[in-house]
Amino acid sequence: MALFSFSGLFAQKIQPSTVLICYGRVNPDQIQGYKYVILESEHYTAFEVKLIKENNESVIGYISVGEVSDSRFYYNELKESTLGKNEIWGSFYLNVRDENTQNVLISFVDKMVQKGFDGLFLDTVDTFAKWGPYPNMGDDLVNLLRMFKDKYPDIHLMQNAGLSLIPKSAKYINSVAIESVATNYSFDKEEYRMHRWHEFYKRVEELQAIRKQYQLPVILIEYADSEKLYQKVKQQVSPLKWDYFIGNIGLQTFPKFK
Repeated sequence: MALFSFSGLFAQKIQPSTVLICYGRVNPDQIQGYKYVILESEHYTAFEVKLIKENNESVIGYISVGEVSDSRFYYNELKESTLGKNEIWGSFYLNVRDENTQNVLISFVDKMVQKGFDGLFLDTVDTFAKWGPYPNMGDDLVNLLRMFKDKYPDIHLMQNAGLSLIPKSAKYINSVAIESVATNYSFDKEEYRMHRWHEFYKRVEELQAIRKQYQLPVILIEYADSEKLYQKVKQQVSPLKWDYFIGNIGLQTFPKFK
């Protein structure tokens, strides 16, 4: 039985975006009225995080649990235990089975919690998912999430993608984020576009099933560059009544549409 229907899709009231994702440095005073604010923690002081929390519901810090770039401040502590290089992004795969790697990541989480962040945006989980380069380490990734939760039981863990791991990670996470459900950015052509309707429908049904079975909120992350595409995406995802974000692919500034 279908879990989602397109009937009356465009007749419903458009729900505004409740999520901001920005990995560049922006003025904390400009961040207001969001349910989830996802930021690069190193750009902000504890005072600024407190200010952002006063104007938004939840402030979440970015952490890559599957890869590390050589620009990260903790890269030197991890480089000897990485698994290989991601040639597409120039980053290095993390060995989450390694005790030193676990300790370094937990130390980073400590820093975010001390600054006042409410949770973690867990990126590059796909590294250890079914179609990732190291699916044999899926249980080790889940064990790392357990470590986060054991130390900080009230922290909000938002898992980005890695849906094949949800049956095991669900007990430790609080929400699921997923990119490009309605949109389909082409990195080769640097082109913003939409998924075909049947592709969108299939992805929504998969997320509806996860949401129903594990009682996890779903957050959509979509990409657009023009006002026309932005409005089209907003009209398409709004009837789902899920929290969503629509922004530019770089995620370095507030979304801009021309």
